[in-house]
Amino acid sequence: MHAPIVLFVYNRPSHTRRTLEALRLNGGASESVLHIFADGPKPDVSEEGLRRIAEVRDIISKSEGFREVHLHLAEQNKGLAQSVIDGVTQVVGEAGHVIVLEDDIETLPQFLPFMNQALDVYAHRKDIWTVGGMNVGIQLPADYTARHDLYLAHRTCTWGWATWADRWQDIDWEVKDFGKFIRNPRAVRRFDRGGEGMSSMLQAQMGGRIDSWAIRWDYHIYKHNGYCIRPVKSLCRNIGMDGSGTHYNEEGASDAQAPLFDPSRDTLRLEPWLRPDREVQRLFYNYWSDHPKLPFTTVVKRRMKKVLRSWGLMKQPQ
Repeated sequence: MHAPIVLFVYNRPSHTRRTLEALRLNGGASESVLHIFADGPKPDVSEEGLRRIAEVRDIISKSEGFREVHLHLAEQNKGLAQSVIDGVTQVVGEAGHVIVLEDDIETLPQFLPFMNQALDVYAHRKDIWTVGGMNVGIQLPADYTARHDLYLAHRTCTWGWATWADRWQDIDWEVKDFGKFIRNPRAVRRFDRGGEGMSSMLQAQMGGRIDSWAIRWDYHIYKHNGYCIRPVKSLCRNIGMDGSGTHYNEEGASDAQAPLFDPSRDTLRLEPWLRPDREVQRLFYNYWSDHPKLPFTTVVKRRMKKVLRSWGLMKQPQ
């Protein structure tokens, strides 16, 4: 069965058009149900803003190439966070699983087949809570990529992803236990395994300085000792880092993304019992952090030298 696709759009006509066109060319698109959630205008929207919103709605009203297309048009602006929470909750509750995109994610033709296969293969893995379609700009060890095409990480992928109803349901979006969590240094360190500052981002969310569904989703997964599974070669790319977005709107902003999947030379092995790799997790953590972790072997060697020096079996450094 093909999981339903949920696409969130707002006021970027050219991005929406490219995202839909790429999605239509995916394997299995014609057998998939597409739900498009279009956010409504803000109270202070300009005439130009209303024109762009109307243009987006005209584009999505002509969507074709899918088994069914359902439009959900908000009359007022919800914001991305609430739109995602409401839209994903609705569709995943009805279907049991879901594939999620935003209006600036251009997919490769292999994206939908991979997502549907992964949702099937890893449905029984209660430690895997979400499937991502994109890697980040890290150079993974050659001995790892020779054996694996996917890896496990302590951070979700929000640029093309999928999940199951039994993982998404019962999320505490209010994060009622935040006070207890933030006072526990050990819990904070464990949450930050996905990258330095995740706990700070959650603190900013609770303080009303940001509005992020993703960090709360990350926190929910952390509390259940879960992972996000990601591909070594990305199956989609972000085309919205051009100053047009609400959240990533700095002109010229970019993110170092991993090379895209090339079907002529790359493979996509879905190993049912894929396990986390210590070195991959270290590199992933360092990508998001200002204070990188050293390789495990280096840490062990330094500790051994410290012990030997304390026993007088090795000279102290000059």
